Amino acid sequence: MQFKFKCLVTALALASVIGNAHATALLVNSPTANVDIVASGFGGTLLDTATTVISNLSYNGTARTAVYSTASGLDFYYQFTNNATSQNGIDRMTAFDFSSLGTNAVDVYQTAAGFGIFTNGTEISTYADRTMAGVIGLNFSPVSVADIPPGTTSFIQIIRTNATSYQPGNFGILDGIGSNAAGFSPTTTVPEASANIMMLAGIGLIGLIGSRRLKK
Repeated sequence: MQFKFKCLVTALALASVIGNAHATALLVNSPTANVDIVASGFGGTLLDTATTVISNLSYNGTARTAVYSTASGLDFYYQFTNNATSQNGIDRMTAFDFSSLGTNAVDVYQTAAGFGIFTNGTEISTYADRTMAGVIGLNFSPVSVADIPPGTTSFIQIIRTNATSYQPGNFGILDGIGSNAAGFSPTTTVPEASANIMMLAGIGLIGLIGSRRLKK
């Protein structure tokens, strides 16, 4: 009965948002009401992927993550498959470190459609959150409706950013026991030397204009 109810919830969610999804903006210390569903990923150029096998006393499975470059910036993708031999479901996945983006909003989405290293997903995340320390959480609770039970796979979670460079990061999987997998995170872009020269020249020009006004 619980499985049928969960399938009904999933079907209703898909019917209501696929094809009509819009950005779910994620701000620091402001959890979202939901994570919008899209029909597929956003494409772009694949820059990197990582797959990590997880095994502990509570659960075991496979964590997958990738980073794509698009016209608007870098997109970070996350998915977890919880093996049928696991003892428990998964309540939360985390992505770290997104602190280089400051307080700028990022957009979060999810899709059931597999591509590349990702497989088709069945479990929908219910909301997302973000801390000042740079942790983005993707939540699959309450357990009775929306965790990632043994033998299932999460929807592919998508974090869209305006970052232009990335570095190794951390992909966390949590359910009482926490496990860490390989991931990716955005980095702060260092201005080129020419940009620094132009900025200094602009500051100098402003100072010169101010000096002339004082003399007058």
